[in-house]
Amino acid sequence: MTVHYIGEHLLPGELGKIFIWISFFATIAATLFYFISSIRKKPSGIPLKPLSRFFFLLHAFSMISIALVLYWMIFHHYFEYSYVWEYSSRDLPVKYIISCFWAGQEGSFLLWAIAQAVFGVILVFKAKEWENSVMSVVSLSQVFVTSMLLGVHFGAVKIGSSPFLLLRETYAGMKDTIFQDPNYLSQISDGNGLNPLLENIWMTIHPPILFIGYALTLVPFSYAIASFFRKDFISWIKPAITWSVISLTLLGSGILLGGAWAYVSLTFGGFWSWDPVENSSLVPWLTLIAGLHFLIIARKQQHALLLAYIFVGFSYVLVLYASFLTRSGVLSDTSAHSFGDNGLTVQLLVFLMVFLVMLIVMISMNARKFYEKKKEILLSKEFWMFIGAVIIVLAAFQIILTTSVPVFNKVFGTDFAPPSKRVDYYNHWQMPYSVLITAFIAFTQLLNYNDNKPRDFLRKLILPLGAALIISFPFIIQNLIIGLNASLMFLFVVFSIIASIDNFIFRTSKPRNYPAIITHTGFTIFLLGTLLTFSNSKIISMNTSGYDLGNDRKNEENLMMVRNDTVYMGEYYLTYSNNTRIGNTTTYQIDFLTRGEKKFVKKFSLYPTINRHPRMGEVSNPDTRHFFMQDYFMYVSLAGSDPDYVVIKVIMNPFINILWFGAIMMVAGLGYAFLKRIRRKYTSNP
Repeated sequence: MTVHYIGEHLLPGELGKIFIWISFFATIAATLFYFISSIRKKPSGIPLKPLSRFFFLLHAFSMISIALVLYWMIFHHYFEYSYVWEYSSRDLPVKYIISCFWAGQEGSFLLWAIAQAVFGVILVFKAKEWENSVMSVVSLSQVFVTSMLLGVHFGAVKIGSSPFLLLRETYAGMKDTIFQDPNYLSQISDGNGLNPLLENIWMTIHPPILFIGYALTLVPFSYAIASFFRKDFISWIKPAITWSVISLTLLGSGILLGGAWAYVSLTFGGFWSWDPVENSSLVPWLTLIAGLHFLIIARKQQHALLLAYIFVGFSYVLVLYASFLTRSGVLSDTSAHSFGDNGLTVQLLVFLMVFLVMLIVMISMNARKFYEKKKEILLSKEFWMFIGAVIIVLAAFQIILTTSVPVFNKVFGTDFAPPSKRVDYYNHWQMPYSVLITAFIAFTQLLNYNDNKPRDFLRKLILPLGAALIISFPFIIQNLIIGLNASLMFLFVVFSIIASIDNFIFRTSKPRNYPAIITHTGFTIFLLGTLLTFSNSKIISMNTSGYDLGNDRKNEENLMMVRNDTVYMGEYYLTYSNNTRIGNTTTYQIDFLTRGEKKFVKKFSLYPTINRHPRMGEVSNPDTRHFFMQDYFMYVSLAGSDPDYVVIKVIMNPFINILWFGAIMMVAGLGYAFLKRIRRKYTSNP
């Protein structure tokens, strides 16, 4: 018996499904026509380029239409749709309703597909003679990404997951549910809503920029594969460098914004915890950095071309691997950031393997045609760039190898345990790589391309290295930098910064590349901030209240506060002065006081919150007070039903602004490099 449901808005969902199928078949057609055009030796028969363009532009139009339909449903609170109900609610502000779009797997795939479609449209009009071969690869990728939205079943095989699935279709197999009532919508007053930790402005910005960065890695990959179609192993380098720079800029920005979100919204008090999902976004960025340096060397020395192909290509393959890790459910026990398995594991593996095999086969078939052996000049900029890029690759390999332990366990039936102290483990392994990378950055600031005279190099080396030793010595002696590796890293970071400034002012290397100087200086300042901040970060909330919190560690790291009592902590006195509850969220006001002549003087207040979500449990949102030289980071570690007491944890992070300044400078340098290349392209003589 058919049930006629009341009040459902079926038209948007049907339109969304139609646009998904149009975009899917359109990109299949575009792939076929572009591929045939790219392998045709002579034009004959029907001109295929106009058809290819038409179908890809139709695909891009359909992708944007899907997004508009989904946003319409979210903003109008059509809770009859599973995706809308799962990730949105009526009480969300507009800025967080926007985030609902990419809160789930279907929305994040759609965001990824739209980003790749937009860059494909740019390539349609800007790739010129490379259009057919490059767009055949871009279109093929779009076939796979768009298929993730289909939501169809062939027996036990599932292809994609649709964002336009009705709630009653999701629970179709469940008996005795509200969906037996034709007017079931009257019983659904609100949606499930966002995870409270995602209700943060950085999470409105971080995912789209990260996915744009992911999408951009496809473009240099496509140029690399296209060069094999065209048997042109040199001309692809120039556009690949440009697209790699902009990809690094946006992917790096996305990673840093994710770090900013973690710093202000998660309760570990840092911007990076080496979470597997964090690692899976970092590794493609690292390999693309290596690939970019190999590309720069390959412009003059063809022996670096093989590694340029490998690591530019593997950067996109690693993006696909990152997607597999985060969406297959394999990391569900080791990462708080990953999605659960929604049945797309096989589909993601096929996507990954197609592009991996394509890259390996193309390189294997053509490597002898472009690879040349050459004796290295040890005292040259390109040699140290080459070695530095290799070190970056080794660092990335260590990260991805350890991150993949759950994958190995699942595939081979092993039972290897991931590192129990994750942050200490990765810091221990990555510190030597960081030391070497900063040293190579410093040396390359003092070297020219091709051969350099040892006497000239030593003359340029004395001032920055001597100054670095003098500056570093007091920090190491005062135990602000602890351990041999950390001390060496601090020395080389300072050395690198001074060498970069020296190059910027006195031109110690030729040709002088201002964007590279700014980027490398920003990177080393970022490392300096990281080292200083987290070598000296302190938990300052030792329990002085007299109440026992259960064990020594809790008493050493937490502070029990009773409303209106004043307790001493570090250089401040703290008072729990108030709490306010709005909806599910309770905000606690903790005042930081200093002792004046006659009374306490309030210096500032922090407002950590507890969100007691009816479906997601109790979630703590920290608060941070920023000063020029340090931050105070506070979160509620325990809040019972009695509002008159609260247990807090406070972390003091010094020098944190050095870290953020370096990050901004690094991204600005990459952006400057991109703008410089664009300006050169449009102002050069034809």
